[in-house]
Amino acid sequence: MSAGPIATMIAGPSGSELLATAPNVAAYVARGEARPAFRRAFAAQAAAFEREAG
Repeated sequence: MSAGPIATMIAGPSGSELLATAPNVAAYVARGEARPAFRRAFAAQAAAFEREAG
């Protein structure tokens, strides 16, 4: 399994107190979110949501 899907599952609480209590996990999420493939996938998903919202 690649880091992308796992980072996506954990990314929901980004900026929350949950990640503040787990610096290892916060660093992992940050690395995953910084990956070019993650950014492309996230942008594509956001664009799909925006199209559906019309």
